[in-house]
Amino acid sequence: MTTFAFDPTDPAQFQGWLVDRVAEYLPDLSEPVDPHRDLGEYGLDSIAVVAFAADVEERLGTAVDPAAIWDYPTIARLAEYLAAELADPVSADERPEAA
Repeated sequence: MTTFAFDPTDPAQFQGWLVDRVAEYLPDLSEPVDPHRDLGEYGLDSIAVVAFAADVEERLGTAVDPAAIWDYPTIARLAEYLAAELADPVSADERPEAA
């Protein structure tokens, strides 16, 4: 099991970790990564997004669909989504419907 210096199910803590990960893909960026700015505005292309998703997946030890990065285009939104997935890995499609 992967251990972290933060709680990955806490979006606020997870967000900081993701900011650091994204910064690794933007070495020429002269400003801090804004967790509320669309990642596409930083110039991340589909190749970088796939690599970023694979990096996050490897470090989390759980599947991360690259499409989620486009579906949740800011670090803040992505952190909320991934934290929820880690807290409750059963997807909505697998949950029984309410009667």
